[in-house]
Amino acid sequence: MTAAESVATGPVEVVSRRLTPLIGREARRLVRHPVLWPVPVVVTVTTAFDTASGGRNAGYWYGTIFTALTFFGPIFVLFSANLVASSARRSRAEEMLNVTPITDTRRTWAMSLGVALPLAGVGVIGAGAMALIDSVKYISPEDVWTAGELAQLPFVLAGAGLLGVLAARWLPFAGGVLVTFLAATLGGVILFRRFDSGIWWMWWTTGTPFEGQAPAPGEPWLHAAYLAGLCACAAVAAVYRDRAQWPRLALVGGPVVAATLALGWLQLP
Repeated sequence: MTAAESVATGPVEVVSRRLTPLIGREARRLVRHPVLWPVPVVVTVTTAFDTASGGRNAGYWYGTIFTALTFFGPIFVLFSANLVASSARRSRAEEMLNVTPITDTRRTWAMSLGVALPLAGVGVIGAGAMALIDSVKYISPEDVWTAGELAQLPFVLAGAGLLGVLAARWLPFAGGVLVTFLAATLGGVILFRRFDSGIWWMWWTTGTPFEGQAPAPGEPWLHAAYLAGLCACAAVAAVYRDRAQWPRLALVGGPVVAATLALGWLQLP
């Protein structure tokens, strides 16, 4: 593209044209990653043991989608996104990437969007499927999710992927993603143990994946916004990881973190 063409199209469009192929490439790498392949098998088997005795009714499929999106899906997504994001480091190709015309910041933006956008799309499809099942078939009232809880699903999956990218950027060593997973799990147990339903997945949703579990505190729509804030925090921290970018990290990340904390604080009982 010539300089005259760049001026005519504008900087935003130029950046978009440069990033779009990279975003698509990262999305394809994530979708093809073998760590994601066991998800349907694991979900089907574990859900079948629990609910197959009642038949393959609407409640079975409603619960299966729920389990895939809120319990097993985020775990597999976390590790697969981390492996995709750290592939250049593990293959020792970072020096080759540094001489390309695309900066590290733009590559990380593309990586973050390539991971988050398809995962959010899967969450939207899953939420739509659950809403459709509920609209045409009878689902037990205690199992039905509200619109606000369904709105959390895209951010649950996208957030898990962005957390994997964040771990690859800030913990560039073997086992860094495992440390991240354990810290998130133990952190959830410690932070939320004062609630009756204080369990580790409260980072993710106000819903509960187990029958008889008390509902988590929090307003569903506020929690959806809170999850969006966590996604934004992870993306900003991953993109501005380099020391030269730390002033921008503080400038952009500070307001995002403050807004996210405010959304979390508003939900405390």
